[in-house]
Amino acid sequence: MKKLILLVTLLLFPLVNANAVRLEWDIEKNERIEMVKTAGIKYYVNSGLKRVYEERNIIDLTCKDKSDRLNRVNGLFSIHEREFGEDVFKLKEKFMVDFLIEPNGHFVVKKNDYMPNLRHIPTFPDRELGPEDTWTANGELVIDNFSKPFSLAFPVEYQLVRIEDDKDKKIAVINYAYTINMNLADRNYPADFPVKIVAQNNGVLYWDITSRKPKDMQDQYKIIFVFASGGGALATAEFHMNIKTKNSLYKNFTEDEKKKEKDELNKELPEGVDADIDKRGIVVRMGDLLFNFDSYDIRKDTEEKLRDIAEILKKKYPDREIIVEGHTDNVGQKSYNYSLSEKRAKKVSEYLKSKLGHDKFSYKGFGQDQPLTENSTAEGRSKNRRVEIIIKLN
Repeated sequence: MKKLILLVTLLLFPLVNANAVRLEWDIEKNERIEMVKTAGIKYYVNSGLKRVYEERNIIDLTCKDKSDRLNRVNGLFSIHEREFGEDVFKLKEKFMVDFLIEPNGHFVVKKNDYMPNLRHIPTFPDRELGPEDTWTANGELVIDNFSKPFSLAFPVEYQLVRIEDDKDKKIAVINYAYTINMNLADRNYPADFPVKIVAQNNGVLYWDITSRKPKDMQDQYKIIFVFASGGGALATAEFHMNIKTKNSLYKNFTEDEKKKEKDELNKELPEGVDADIDKRGIVVRMGDLLFNFDSYDIRKDTEEKLRDIAEILKKKYPDREIIVEGHTDNVGQKSYNYSLSEKRAKKVSEYLKSKLGHDKFSYKGFGQDQPLTENSTAEGRSKNRRVEIIIKLN
């Protein structure tokens, strides 16, 4: 009789998985998630290795507004490259995009916005999950490498492998994988488009269950573009990527807090160096005192100032992204000025990276394109010859 009662109880009230969790996205208003995606890339043409380099995408998602069902985020996407053997990344492009993130991880992006280019990964089911549970959801990849952008949709397979304790947090370890096999030959695409795209990704995602945010990710990714090369022959361009993603959470600075940071920084900076604020963050501005005329080697007699700046940055902003920009006056050829400004920015970025002990550094040269003042006087040209160290606060 007792066995019968127990059987009826189990049928009416099935056992609940004590380890079951609900996975969701959530960002508090004014919080910023910084996602640093670093990919080691091998590029092949017709199966022959042509280039080995690194690409880094830094994605800043700041929650501007929210409701029970939506997180409205402002996304800043910056793309960097570093050649094999180099120390610092070169900043290539920036994109600013506003979009929505639903609690299940689905992105709502405007039709003409092409960032984020990888969307809806991860997407979570509307139910509790336990270890070894699986589910499938659609992913999307927007490709903007040809004469017009286009998107690929594909199913992504997920499995919740286990739940780990990390201090006071619960972390879900999730395996996921997807393949793409798309034939474009029979469609009316422009002539520069591939006739076929094949891709495969195997990834591991560490999801912070407690705060409902992504923690870290690792991906092994391969994509092959097949092109018609005439006479019925085919050519291939192939990318193999090992991608590591590190996520950090920041509280953005208010305008008053930025001003206070700037004022305090100006008290500590060496003579001839000053700090300002603009939309990029705090800008530490150095004139052309670092370099001799027509040179990008840091002068020994002014290296001490740069060392002092490095020590201040290490103390006050030990984990903030640093961007170094180089600028010139308009004397000389424009192309030469651009090259010189880039080399100077790279030198300063390499020096700072060696002193600060983290890798979130990049550089960019602007040549004569962004003067602070008129180039018509010697004083104006002197102000325009400068290196700017940007500390990203938001």
